[in-house]
Amino acid sequence: MRKTRRWLGKDGGFTLVELVVAVFIVAVMAAIVTPHLLGIGQQAESKACEQNQRMIRAALSEYYLLHHAYPSGTAEEQLSELVQDKLLQSVPQEPSGGHYVITENGDDVEVSCDVHGELGAQ
Repeated sequence: MRKTRRWLGKDGGFTLVELVVAVFIVAVMAAIVTPHLLGIGQQAESKACEQNQRMIRAALSEYYLLHHAYPSGTAEEQLSELVQDKLLQSVPQEPSGGHYVITENGDDVEVSCDVHGELGAQ
């Protein structure tokens, strides 16, 4: 009976050292993971911008094949012309809030954005 009382009377729980070690481990894990999580959003915006640039380039190439010239005007006017010709469903929006820049170099065309620059050049 004496053994039982001693065992029942002992308080259970974590020691201060165990708690400090657990908090330290969680802090180290958070310090390692946080920078990677912060960069994921920027990578996603960059990839979306790259895909939009490729889609615009392809639509411009198809427009050139149909009309033997690229659309004229500002980039917004050119994109609107691609939508009117049903080569694009809608004018693509730059994910970071920037604007697309279309530059014609003779028989070639370059598409870039004022935030990310030229991505995924063919």
